[in-house]
Amino acid sequence: MARSRSLWLSSCLLLACSDSGKDEGEATSLADEAGSASESGDTGNDTGDTGTGDTGEALRPNWHQDVAPLVTANCQGCHSEGGIAPFTMQTYEQTSPWASVMADDAELGIMPPWHALETDVCQPPLGFKHDARLDPEAITMLRDWADLGAPEGDPDLAAPLPEPQQLDLANPTTTVTMGSSVAVDVVGSTRDFFHCISLDPGNAQDVYLDGLQVVPGNRAVVHHVLVYVDEGAQSASWPGGVQQNCGGGSGVASAQLIAGWVPGGLPMEPPPGVGISLPAGARLVLNVHYHATGGGPETDESTGMALRWTNEVPEYVSLFELVGAPGVGDSLTGPLQIPAGASDHVEEFEWVVSAGGQPFPDTIEARLWAVANHMHKVGVDMRVWVEDRDDGHETCLLHTPKWDFNWQRVYEYDSSIDQDVRLRAGDILHVKCVYDNTLANAALAEALAEVGENAPVDVSMGEGTLDEMCLAGVGVGVKGLP
Repeated sequence: MARSRSLWLSSCLLLACSDSGKDEGEATSLADEAGSASESGDTGNDTGDTGTGDTGEALRPNWHQDVAPLVTANCQGCHSEGGIAPFTMQTYEQTSPWASVMADDAELGIMPPWHALETDVCQPPLGFKHDARLDPEAITMLRDWADLGAPEGDPDLAAPLPEPQQLDLANPTTTVTMGSSVAVDVVGSTRDFFHCISLDPGNAQDVYLDGLQVVPGNRAVVHHVLVYVDEGAQSASWPGGVQQNCGGGSGVASAQLIAGWVPGGLPMEPPPGVGISLPAGARLVLNVHYHATGGGPETDESTGMALRWTNEVPEYVSLFELVGAPGVGDSLTGPLQIPAGASDHVEEFEWVVSAGGQPFPDTIEARLWAVANHMHKVGVDMRVWVEDRDDGHETCLLHTPKWDFNWQRVYEYDSSIDQDVRLRAGDILHVKCVYDNTLANAALAEALAEVGENAPVDVSMGEGTLDEMCLAGVGVGVKGLP
């Protein structure tokens, strides 16, 4: 399983807590309603400003004693001043107007966002890191708080607050940014641009990454980013370190895809003992998908990466593979084509685990530590599982039955690498995607409206938002490479 097979996820990475699932217009409207209610004196809190019952004691649950610690730990990573969510939830005044919405979304499993679900057809063998789901007691508490009218309680009785979730890579070795700027604006009917940016990480010797994070510059137009290793540093010759209109790849032959990012993406951190190879003198190439807003010209001049590395050779070297369309594997349903008006349309792929099409000996230990699903706006349901080569036993790796293009992430198993799912040459990795190409699919209707369309169109494989993919990205730690 040579290094040249190292690949990563196309058009995605994940996210734990931002609120991009609601557009800013919706959030502003709800906030305005809450503000109007407050000004009129009708906040929905029947207990009054004190939040006390007939006995004079603070009603429970209340903000200071119960809800604030929960919100701090689970929401403020994004819902904070300068965060990626469209409104803040750092004080009682900012949060209480949202009490009923918070309870509704928690009960529906919409917030905090988490899409790797246990279902009748999928029971993953291990839990995932950063599982954002609230436990039943917390969900009940939010409902009770809303039903009581969101009482504030007594600040003198306030419970200690935990640290908010940190979305930045801890202790980076270095941070590098682009050397020149790019301009983004609607050109004719074109809203999507793919520009490649070359970065010099500055490592004078071979290192192994155990943490990396894309740092987007202009968040208004940076749609997603793919990260490649340019081992021969060919991209160093690009004027200003930028190759414009480089398509969906790296712009460099034989570059290795190692990571990706979408808004709100968490840092990528392999398990202890696992590292991503970054040879001395190599460059990093960022393929940045810019999506013009239509609101006028925009400029990006500060997109870059935070990197954390070690000089020690890890026990496992992390390799990556893309399975499905447009990745490796065979289609069981023919070329990816989703007719206009089709609902419950299925595309399915399978890949016989190998290294460049060749089997590898069982003396090589290969453990799958991360998995991610990726479709576009027509997708509604996706599942990935592995079939044992000997007895046909199936192990479900990931199921996202409520697919949401706005909430993509890499799901990393919460275990040590030697406990992760083992892959052997000859095992079969299955990928199944379900699509809804009708206006009943709200995400598709929104995407069509953005380009001035009001009816579904035939969809095939491609890079654009109104094209489709069916891709599973798998991160595998490998021990015993020659």
